[in-house]
Formats: sequence, structure tokens, C-alpha cells
Amino acid sequence: MISTEFSLTTSINSDNYFCSTLINNSNESIENFMFCFSILAPVRVIENCNIFKSAGGYIELTHLENFVLKPGQEWNFKYAYKESRHMPMNHRWAPQGVFLKNNNGEVVNLEMIDLDLKRISSVVPTPKYSSDKLNHESLRLVPHPYSWEASAGVCNLCAPINILFNDSDMISNAYKSASDLASRLNLNLFSGPVNEINEKASSTVKLKLQNHLSDSSYQITLTSDDVEITAGDEPGFYYGLISLMQLNQTYHQLIPCGSIIDKPRFSWRGQHLDTVRHFYSVDSLLKLLDLMSLFKLNKFHWHGVDDEAFRFKFDRNPEVATATSKRGNGLLVPPVFGSGPDATGDCYDREDMHKVINRASANFIEVMPEFDLPGHNMALINLFPGLRDPEDQSCEVSVQGYSENTLNPAMPETFSLVESLIDDLCDMFPGEYIHLGGDEVAPESWTKSPAIDVLKEKHRLNNGKDVASWFINKLSKRVELNNKKTSAWQEAEDGQHHDDKSEKLLFSWQNLESGFNLAREGYKVVLCPAEHIYFDMAQSRNYADRGANWAAVIPFEKAVDWPIIPNNEPELEANIQGIQGHLWCETILKDSEMESMLCPRILGLAESAWSSESNRRKGSELGDLAITSYRELFEKIEWDHYKAENFDIMSDPITNKEALASE
Repeated sequence: MISTEFSLTTSINSDNYFCSTLINNSNESIENFMFCFSILAPVRVIENCNIFKSAGGYIELTHLENFVLKPGQEWNFKYAYKESRHMPMNHRWAPQGVFLKNNNGEVVNLEMIDLDLKRISSVVPTPKYSSDKLNHESLRLVPHPYSWEASAGVCNLCAPINILFNDSDMISNAYKSASDLASRLNLNLFSGPVNEINEKASSTVKLKLQNHLSDSSYQITLTSDDVEITAGDEPGFYYGLISLMQLNQTYHQLIPCGSIIDKPRFSWRGQHLDTVRHFYSVDSLLKLLDLMSLFKLNKFHWHGVDDEAFRFKFDRNPEVATATSKRGNGLLVPPVFGSGPDATGDCYDREDMHKVINRASANFIEVMPEFDLPGHNMALINLFPGLRDPEDQSCEVSVQGYSENTLNPAMPETFSLVESLIDDLCDMFPGEYIHLGGDEVAPESWTKSPAIDVLKEKHRLNNGKDVASWFINKLSKRVELNNKKTSAWQEAEDGQHHDDKSEKLLFSWQNLESGFNLAREGYKVVLCPAEHIYFDMAQSRNYADRGANWAAVIPFEKAVDWPIIPNNEPELEANIQGIQGHLWCETILKDSEMESMLCPRILGLAESAWSSESNRRKGSELGDLAITSYRELFEKIEWDHYKAENFDIMSDPITNKEALASE
């Protein structure tokens, strides 16, 4: 039965309860039905409803008794997040993807009226920023260069421009990559033929090979007549040209004369994207790679496996991806994260992966795929129940609310399948690292598994953390057999085991201090502190905003102003390989929403990952630059960006609470 004559309205009261009203506007009665929806975490019932089914954030509610919703009648009911820590702070915390389902499984479509946002002010405050002036300390370039010395005059880069360089494959390749990027981003600085003199040209850009002490470093000398870029490797020339593209935009083709000497602080300058909770088109991934490259980020962490899907489709085990990639009513994966009753989602086949890898390579970016193990595998276990011990009575529940989502490393089928998939990942992706996850294994996992008890005794393992660490280490050996290296979340080294450990690159997300502690212990670490550079966190406390807040609310300045290395421990920098921003996608409903979650905060990530400590700008200064120069750049390259002044942020929590209660 398909109908749109049922509507749902929802409000939030002062106790943070969801108060829903289902209205029958049709001419027919409906009975023995369930109200189905997704939300960010499990719920508890408050009034006039029961939970019929719960799988993570997917919920099916029924009436308390045999209830008939007649034409013109309504059903009022209340429910709330199960855990008090899940206090709704914006409209994406409310029910999404709602529908009704009757007792024979037929779906009844609903019109959902989103939570009332009428209280958002239409008055836009005037943004406050510093005067727009050129000085010797800061350049309109992100990330800020290692050295900038201004001189008198400006360099006019109005078209046409002469481009001159000798016959060098290194320079030719870098120039082609930069000019292709400029064309895709509508920053067409390099539009004319190379090595041809145009007498009408305003300036000449000369590219010259010159030894530099650091990889990816370059020097730009700008005079009123020409620009000279020198570098010693392809990335250096590429980044020099990227800088020139940016400067040409931010200075409107009249760039101040002077000298730029530049080199990256960290070799790992990464951005992660969760393509499991939300499936992104390949075009959206390519668009992200172009944005990353514009700001000199060089590592793409492709999160392609989690509870909700295995997104990478390989020839050897194609059903792993095809069976888990779709979610919806009655499917292997329920309609979580606002997907609704119809089958949605997809997977990435070899052609898709090649497109991403090739674009990344052209942009001097390395792709690191992730297969999150041993937790976060609900979909895989639903497809292959033999990945768990049939006698396991642990009944663990993950922090996301999924029951029994942990692979069992004592099962032969676990190793045969997982190692085969790891081989496929290693074969497909040319980068140095394969990420094996290791995070958020439910504490109760394997506590009542007879097979794990035997495994623990055999390998002298004391607890679940030891088992998880042993498992990741065993799989690391498989990665090494494929001539790759292993990376993992920081929890991968929480446990103790007595087998030979493989060296791993650890990603520290829990908080900044935990990353410092790993570096103190001698681990190679990439810092990705959730309280600063988890870009799925909301950017304000305004109800019309979007995002989570379990780590923090992260406005622009908070993404910039954090200590990368403790002041009194400069030696830790030897073990800190770099920085990576993360975008998890539980609150993303369409591809384009990625854009304003990343921009402009990605400017702070780029600045922190590239610029030296002495030249890294404060959040206030970089924020001014984001408003005065980079909003125009984002619009030029057709990227949406977050505008804080669009929100009337209520500073008084009492006022805010009253506003929500009255909706």
C-alpha cells in the first residue's frame, strides 16, 4: 500500500523527549502497523509506544495495544535517546527516513514535517574581521609558507602569461597535473601554450630545476615582470604552481612582489572520508581530492568498511560488496542514517577505485583504504554468520548500538575471508599503507566464546584487548606479505601479546594527549584529535546546524588553535608523522553536505599539517582570511562553505531550552 496521506510532526520538549504526532489524513483506517525511522543512537520509550525492533539507530515502534488509526485521528507518543549522553542538539538528531509498515510488510509512505526551525533569525549579523591589509608576516596563501619576504611592487598575472621551462619530464608532469587541476577548479591561470613567447603577455612564469634540501619544497620569486619557481622534485613544482594559483585568486591577479621559500612540516597531511554511513558518488570523491590538493593535503583515508557496508567490490569475492552495499526495509542492512525504506547505496567496483586512485596520483595524493577490524562488522557478519563462534553467548553491544558486530578470530572462516579481502585491497591500492581499524571493540566481545577461550590459552592472551591486538598483528603479517605496511587506530596497541609485533602507523583520535602519550612510548603517530579536527562535529550549538557533539562543538578557531607538539617536548615531533582531519557521515544525507562540513575548517587542517610552528597562524587571523579571501575562492571552485553568521546563535542556554520546548 502506497500512500502519502499520513503525516508526522515531531518536537522536542524540555526533558529532551521526542514528541511525535502521527496524523491519518486518508480515507482509510490503518491497524497493526509500525512506525519506522532512523536516529543517531538507540532509543527508549517514554509514553504510548513500544519498541518492536532496534538495530543501532534504526527503530520500529508500535502502539501499546491493538490500535486502529482511523481517518482524521492522530497517535501521540514520546521516546528519547537511550543514553543521557545522547542529548539532541540540532535537527539532524531527530528522526529521519520515516515510514510506516503494516503487519504484512507493506510500506506506507509518510510526509515528515521537520522540527520547527521558525525561530532561526533571518537577521544576519555583520561579520567582524581585521582590516584587509598586506603585511610582511602573513600572505593570502593557505597553508602559510615557511618564509615570505615582501618587496616593493606587484606582479600582474592577468592573462595571457608566458610559461617557460626546459625539456624536463619532472617539470612537464608537475605542470600538466597543476594545469589540469586549475582547469577543473575554474582557476585557469595556465591556459596558454608552454615555451612560446607572446609579446602581449603581462608576465612570464619560469620553472627551473634546482636542488632543495627537503622533499616537496619549492621557492617562488615574484617581481613586477616575471615569476620564477624552483624545485628539486615533482611535488615541489606542483605545490609551487598550486601556490601561484591560489595567490592569483586571493590577490585578484595582482600579487605582491617578494620571495616565498616553502616546505612541508609533516609528511602525512591527511583527510578521511566515511563512505559507509553515507555512500558518495565517485564524482564527489574526485571533487574532494581536488579540494585536498589545492591545500597541499597528500593522504586520502578512504573509510570503506564498517558496520553498515563493505564498499569495495573485488572480482574474487564480489558478493561481499554487492550484498552489503544496499540498505533498506527488509534488507541485510536496515535503513539506518535517514536512508528510508527503499533500497539505497552502492559499492565501488574496480573501475571506480581506479578513477579515485588515478585522480589521487595526478594530485600527488596517496590513497589509504580501511578495512575496520575486528569490530564494526555487522553487515559482514549478517552475510557470513560463520565469522562468529556459534557457541558465543557474549551478546556484546557496540557503542553505536549494534548487537554482536565483532568478528571472531578463532573461527577459520574469519581468517580465510579476511585475509582474502586484505590481499585484494593490497593488490588494488598502490599506496604504502592498508588501514586495519582496531577501534571501538565492545568490551563484552568474546567473554563467553569457548573458541576464544582456547585461543587465549594457546597464545597466552588474558583479555579481549589482548585478543584484538593479537588479531590485528596477525593480519599485519598478511599485509606485509603483500609488501605493504599496516596502519590502525590507536586501540590496536591497547592489548598485550607475546607474538612478534609488526610496526604500525597509529592514528590517535580519542584526544590530543593520548596521541602525545603514544609518541612518548615510541610509536609512529598521526594526530587526529576528535575535539579539534573531527569535521562531523557541529560548528555551533544552533538548532538549525548539523553534526554531532560527542567530542566537542568545533567552530573554525577550535580547528586551528591546538598545540601540535607540547612546548616542553619538542623531541616528540620525531614520532609524530603528521595530522589528519576526519569526516564521519552519520548526519550526512546527501553528497553536497560534505562541503560545508569541511570548508572552511579544512583551511585550519592544511595550515596545521604544512606550516612551521613559528609561521602557523592563529585561528582568529586565519578566520579573517577565510572570510575576506577564501569565501570567494570556495565560490569560484563551486564548493559550499559554512557561514556562521547565517545562524542566530543563542548564547543563553535557558532561552535556548525554552525555544525548543515550545516547538
